[in-house]
Amino acid sequence: MSTRYPRTAVLLFILPAHLDAARKRLAIGQRASESKGTLRNRAFWVAMQQLAVAKVRAAGLTCVHSTEIVSTTDYSAPFGAQLSNAVQAVLTKGFDQVIVIGNDCPDLRVSDLRAAANALTHGQLPVGYDQRGGVFLFGLDQRILENRPAHLLANLPWQTPQLGASLANFLSNSFDGVMTLSAIRTDWNNRSDLRSGVWLSGAFSSLAHKIWVLIVTAWGPFNTLVYRSINKATHSYGLRAPPASC
Repeated sequence: MSTRYPRTAVLLFILPAHLDAARKRLAIGQRASESKGTLRNRAFWVAMQQLAVAKVRAAGLTCVHSTEIVSTTDYSAPFGAQLSNAVQAVLTKGFDQVIVIGNDCPDLRVSDLRAAANALTHGQLPVGYDQRGGVFLFGLDQRILENRPAHLLANLPWQTPQLGASLANFLSNSFDGVMTLSAIRTDWNNRSDLRSGVWLSGAFSSLAHKIWVLIVTAWGPFNTLVYRSINKATHSYGLRAPPASC
């Protein structure tokens, strides 16, 4: 258990690696054999999970995997129902607050996690938006168990561009005190989302480069992947990381 935030857990909401790899084929190139591509894609999602866990630990927080906290998950159930069950499981096993993230946002920063944990400590519920209007992070506390039926959370329009606004409205109307993170991060759902960037540098560069090499191996060096610098100019990408740190 974290000593910095002993009452707060980070729920890493994920599928088992083989299901994650089947759902998002981001590291399977067009010319790869199915067997090699499948193995590489699975290694890619395992590395993405390792990167997320490393950042949670660096933030001084306890990481709880959804695949472990809910042992009888029905992966055919609606996304919202699975997530709501996992959140309730964390909050009924000794934690007062929970921060929910996935393994598809390599741009997630340690500072995002600490900002969310600090907000929860002060009774605010953090929301971090992704590039599509969804979220890459949000936080809840025990009030979700006490004041509002969990099915309202489950019935939000998860995995749609309407999720961010709907979640913020739900939290604000139900509990007040919503805190919006200042940065918008990029979730990786499609090949067009793949980006190098500042996430390749800093303390997690070894894991990050492992992920990037798997992508380049899949799609080759002459493709449409681009690097968006922090001044929003667009450049051709390479394996060399940009100078800024995470």
